[in-house]
Amino acid sequence: MTLDSLLGPAPWPRRVATAALFLVPALALSVQSGYSYGAALLLVGALCSLHRWPRTAQHPWTWALAVATAGMGVLWFILANPMDGLGGWDRPSKYFFGLVCLLFVSLAAPKPRAQYWGLLLGCLGAGAVALWQVRVAGVPRATGFPSSHTSSAIQWGNLALLMGTMLAAQTIALREHITRATLVLACFGVLLAFNASVLSQSRGGWLAIGLASPVGLYLLWRFYRPELWRMLGSVAAILVLLGAANHQVLVERWRIMEKELQVYGAQREADNSVGQRLEHWRFAWEVGQEKPLLGWGTQGYLAEKEKRVAAGEYASSILEYNAHNEVLDMFVKAGIVGVAWLLLFYAVPLCMFWPTRARLAAYADCRADVRAQMLALRLGGVCIPLLYAGFGITVVFLGPNSGIMFYLFMTMLTWAAVHGMDAQYAGDVRAPSSAAT
Repeated sequence: MTLDSLLGPAPWPRRVATAALFLVPALALSVQSGYSYGAALLLVGALCSLHRWPRTAQHPWTWALAVATAGMGVLWFILANPMDGLGGWDRPSKYFFGLVCLLFVSLAAPKPRAQYWGLLLGCLGAGAVALWQVRVAGVPRATGFPSSHTSSAIQWGNLALLMGTMLAAQTIALREHITRATLVLACFGVLLAFNASVLSQSRGGWLAIGLASPVGLYLLWRFYRPELWRMLGSVAAILVLLGAANHQVLVERWRIMEKELQVYGAQREADNSVGQRLEHWRFAWEVGQEKPLLGWGTQGYLAEKEKRVAAGEYASSILEYNAHNEVLDMFVKAGIVGVAWLLLFYAVPLCMFWPTRARLAAYADCRADVRAQMLALRLGGVCIPLLYAGFGITVVFLGPNSGIMFYLFMTMLTWAAVHGMDAQYAGDVRAPSSAAT
C-alpha cells in the first residue's frame, strides 16, 4: 500500500484534502472533538498555501457557499453577547475560519472514495462507543466521549443518525462497485450508527428522518425504481431489528413524551423536556412578533426573557436554555432577516448537491463506477442540510461546536470532492481516473 493509493497522487493540497475528507467523519463521534482533526488539517493547508488559492478563480457555487458562510459569521458576530467577552467570538470565528478552509479545499479535488471509508469507520466507531457506554459502562444515554457530558447526547445522537443516513445513501449508489464484504460491513455500520442514535435517546433526530423521508423516497424512486420495494424492505428490517433490540428504551421514551405533553397541555408544566420546548417556542414566537424584522438581539432576548418570567408570563425553566428551535431562536434574536439567512445557509448546499438532470447528463459517457461515485457524493451531500433542518426543529443544532463544525466541514469537503470530479470529467469524460476509485 502506497501513499498514492491512500491519498491519491500529488500535489500535496490534494492529499491534505483527501486526508481531511476521511478524518472528519471517521473520528467525528468516536474521539473527543474528533471532527476537529480534519478541520485543523485543512486550516494548516490553507495557511501554508496562502500564496496560491486567494489568486485562483473559484466556481460560482463555491462563492455562493462562501457568501452564506460569511453571512452566518457576521450575523453571529452581531448577535454575540458582550457579557461573554472573548467567548462571544467562539461561534463567528468558526464560520470565518471555515470560509478560509472552503476557498482552499474547493480547489484541491480530494479523492472521492475517502469520504465513504471515513463514513464507514465513523459509523462503526459511533456504534461501538454507544454500546460500550450504555451496555458496559452503564451510562444512561450514549453521548460520546467524555461520558460525563450528558448534555451532548442530542448532538452526538443526531450526528450518528446523519452519518448513518449518508453511509446508507452512498452504499446504495455504490453497491455494484464495492465488494460483498464491504457491502455487508457497510450495512452493519448503518445499523450501528442508527442504534447509537437510539441509545442517545434523541427523539428529535427521528423526527428529522420522518420529515426527510418524502425526499428520500422520491430520490429512491427516481434512481432505483426497479429495486425500490427491496430497498424499502431492507430499511424496514433495520427498523424492526432496532426496535426489537431497544424495545424497552423506545417504549419508555414514548410514555414519557406522552405524559409530558398531557401535563403541559393541562397545567402549562414546563419542568420537563417536552414542556420546556413548548414553552420556549411560545415565548420565542410571541415575543419575536413584537420585533419581527431584526429581532431583539441576544442581550435583548435574554433580558426580555428574565423580565417576562419574573412577571409570571412564562415558566422559569426557559431561563436556562435557548429557544430549542433553530428558526424560532433566530427569529426572536435576528428577526425575519436572520431567518432568511439561516434558510439560505440550508438552501445553498441543498441546491449545490441536488442531482439535476443536467448534472447527471454531464456524466452520461463516463464509466459506471464514475457515475455511481458522483451520485453517491451528491446524495450524501443532500443529506447534510436536509437532516440539519430537521434536527433544528427541536434543538438549536448550529449552536454547539459539534453542530457548526460538522456542517461546515462535511459540506465543504463533499463539495470539494464533487467539484473535483466535475472538473476532471468536464473534458474527456471517458478517460480513466484515479479520482473515482
